[in-house]
Amino acid sequence: MANAPHLRSSSPVAGLGRARLTFVQVLAQSISAVAPSAVMVTVPALVVSHAGHATIAVFAAAALLMSLVGYCVGQFAHRMVAVSGLYGYVVKGLGPVPGFGSGWSLTIGYAAAAMASILGSASYSTALLGRLGLPSGEVTIAVMAGLIGVVALGLMIRGVRFSTRITLAVEVVAIVLATTVLVVVLVQALGGPPTGPEPPSNESSQVGFALLLAITSFVGFESAGTVAREARNPLTAVPRAIKWTPLAVGCLYIGAAAAQLPAPIEQSDTLGIVLSLQDPSGASVILSVLMEIGITASWFACVLGSTTALSRTLFAMGREGVAPEALGRTHARFHTPHVALLVAMPVIVAVPVVYQFRTESTRDVLIGLLTLSAHGYVIAYILVCVATPLFLRRIGESTPMPAIIAVAAASLLTALVVWAALSRAYIAGVVTVIYLGLMIIGFGVLVVRTRFGSGVLDRVGVYDETIADDLLDDYRPWEVRK
Repeated sequence: MANAPHLRSSSPVAGLGRARLTFVQVLAQSISAVAPSAVMVTVPALVVSHAGHATIAVFAAAALLMSLVGYCVGQFAHRMVAVSGLYGYVVKGLGPVPGFGSGWSLTIGYAAAAMASILGSASYSTALLGRLGLPSGEVTIAVMAGLIGVVALGLMIRGVRFSTRITLAVEVVAIVLATTVLVVVLVQALGGPPTGPEPPSNESSQVGFALLLAITSFVGFESAGTVAREARNPLTAVPRAIKWTPLAVGCLYIGAAAAQLPAPIEQSDTLGIVLSLQDPSGASVILSVLMEIGITASWFACVLGSTTALSRTLFAMGREGVAPEALGRTHARFHTPHVALLVAMPVIVAVPVVYQFRTESTRDVLIGLLTLSAHGYVIAYILVCVATPLFLRRIGESTPMPAIIAVAAASLLTALVVWAALSRAYIAGVVTVIYLGLMIIGFGVLVVRTRFGSGVLDRVGVYDETIADDLLDDYRPWEVRK
């Protein structure tokens, strides 16, 4: 009780819901942002074309590397209740300017992932409507993207507890459907003449690019950290979700890769597998419909997961004064960052729709947006790994193991990015320029806000702090540190 007079009367992130989410719902946030069922029928086929028979090893290595990153993130999640995830963590380890860099990079990653997911869900729902004889062109995709955006916005404003229940149910069904389709494809391939992937030319030089592709399958797993304030037991639920998500989805991806190795599967214009079974008028049609339903559902879940994480990051920036203060407002009834959601969702819908009309290729748009998203995530992952040992030293809890793992993870990710960029398969030059341009814009805004606003840098890295009323209720995150 001696410390009670020094406690705040109100948390810096007051207004967001508090202590509402169970561990399962926190886990659902991470899983939905990853969209495993959509990845299972898209990315393995891309990796196979670059890694050949090394595909399973590539996914296993990616799962291991992301688990190392998750370990580093867990060092922060065990000790503080952030509302912006990696953004707040990096600030505590590296300071406000590098921290802002990680936060803005993640903002790009979350936004691009949400855009890709909107387009993916709209494209596959349009394909389903096409089976009913309805138009299936760009106009229909644009209309469906708008409808999906409105539904997703309503669910997220309604509350993260409600939306996570929806995303978990949707993703479980989607995983079951995707697994069913892949099992049938595997059985069909094993029953036919032996085939297998053709060894890619210059295979060793393309493995780095394949590994980077595999890592993009895991990005978003750390987003549980953005709902820590809303979790019932944030200092245990969030680290567990971040720890188990890469391992769980890694097993799914390895299984999906194993199913596609015997006969590499052709992909459609929407990055989905094209089934080629012996009964094109019966089983193939049914499985195609099931696959499209599953992928549509998974993309929709990813819209919810990615946009939820994005809105919490924008909310934190609004509370800090880095972004317009209106973004830091919350809904009086639902306690969600409704202003951030209302600002973000129109952009998330409009960008992929306009991009789609210009390129007339859903596949190209999806690849471009997912690549841009990967840039944002990977840079933030490197920064959080670098920040880990510095943070632990600052709070007096430095030990050898976290430092070793953090250095190893940061070094491996940096080396991987360089290796992939030097690969002949690397085609993301334009996307890299766009990413760098967006980062420059972000830092330009920071400079302006810092120059004309007092104490902005001092407020960067806002998180949920223990308040006086916590002495009287059941929510007591005592380990939160400044």
